[in-house]
Amino acid sequence: MTTANAALLDALADCLESGESLVGALEKVATVGGAAGPWAQWVRRHVQADLPVAAGLRASGVLDESELELLAADGASDTAGALLHAVVLRRRRRSARRRAILWGLVGPVGIGALTVVLDPLPNLVSGGAYLWPACRGLLIVTVMTLAVVAGIPAIFGHPRLRLRALRLCMAMPGIRWFAEQHAEEELTAALTPFIDGGEVRGAGLAAAASLLPWSPLCDDLRAAGCAAQRPPAPAAMGGLEPLARHLSVGTKLAIVGGVASRRLAERLVQRREAVTASLTVRVRLVARIGAYALVVFFSITSVANMVSHGLPAMPTIPGVTESAEQKQLDELLKQLEP
Repeated sequence: MTTANAALLDALADCLESGESLVGALEKVATVGGAAGPWAQWVRRHVQADLPVAAGLRASGVLDESELELLAADGASDTAGALLHAVVLRRRRRSARRRAILWGLVGPVGIGALTVVLDPLPNLVSGGAYLWPACRGLLIVTVMTLAVVAGIPAIFGHPRLRLRALRLCMAMPGIRWFAEQHAEEELTAALTPFIDGGEVRGAGLAAAASLLPWSPLCDDLRAAGCAAQRPPAPAAMGGLEPLARHLSVGTKLAIVGGVASRRLAERLVQRREAVTASLTVRVRLVARIGAYALVVFFSITSVANMVSHGLPAMPTIPGVTESAEQKQLDELLKQLEP
């Protein structure tokens, strides 16, 4: 009951945007029946009528800490629905990216399993063991696949491990690009609910900073928040100038154009979708290349092992040591010669 489905949270956000209180929104969701009824009743038992949305959902355990911080960034009830929509969007984006990576690993894992099964085939000719080497190889492939499929989501799902992993990614050349793109993805998603025309409210800067404690953008967002408390001055980036040094050209152009046209929310949504699509393709490509690299490595190891031992009754490469089975078979063949 503590894991909320994205569809349930999305419906709850729609009810909140219509002006309903959290209790009233939960009652409407409960009328749907099915899984929505028990879920809404579970949350309702932990909700007090006079508490804000973030505080009311905290005790129920349906949101993690980063999502609760995003909801608590603005105490106004009129933005709770939009912020909950942002939470749902993050969850669906992560699920879609995980599925894309998994589909990208299907080919390499299949080829790796086939390589493992074919590797000990020469043992059938030489009289060696086949079943145990094949099972052992399949076990290794299974463990490595589970480490990627279940281990990585577990790391990024745990708040502290996720923070450390993202900070490590920011410090590593090459991988840093992926972390920076993910930071822009989180930034644009957090700022959108707090935009009025071409300006970002200070609560939006605090919400974005709560999602990015691992990124250099966190300090820039705090600086922008301090600047937002001073009298407003005309600026091309609508008060987001401190962030410019860490943003890509595409994101800066979206901000400048959105501020000028007073359609900043629309421009940031378009930019977020572009960053999400590009990042998903690149992550899937890197995962596939890494998996195929492991397959090639194991294939080369298998061929080298086969050549080093040689096949019975066949000449070996000069300088290569013959296996014991091959020596015995060669001696038997010599005895059978007339």
